[in-house]
Amino acid sequence: MTLDELDRSLLNGFHDAEISSVEIDYGKATAKLHVWFWTGSTDDARADRETYERAVVTVRGLCFFTIDPPDPNYRFLTEGDPIVVSGDPAKPDHLPALLSLMAKLPKDAWCYRLFVTDWNSFIHVAGRDAELTFTGEKEVRE
Repeated sequence: MTLDELDRSLLNGFHDAEISSVEIDYGKATAKLHVWFWTGSTDDARADRETYERAVVTVRGLCFFTIDPPDPNYRFLTEGDPIVVSGDPAKPDHLPALLSLMAKLPKDAWCYRLFVTDWNSFIHVAGRDAELTFTGEKEVRE
């Protein structure tokens, strides 16, 4: 599975998802993102609109994981809060070096980017497989 496919498989995808931590193991070529996904529904009046569920997104066959520096004109000091992101398939016009990077990646690799709202910048991830595991933790926020 790609991160784009994972994004499309969820009700709200990575929209307003919150990353609380990231683990990168270059020796195992993996990255784990600890994420609170917004799983509430705006269509169902009976559902809790602001429901979030905790999950771990594991990227295997990690090719690269880059974090752009924050825009200094935005609030980037999190004070212990998770960072809020939205997802988007990475395209060569989004990152100048991406075209030449993609040419060097394995044929089955993909690239995805997460827009960090509070930083006005991106996290770029390239890998070969992504897996989503919900932890069972839920929160309904006001």
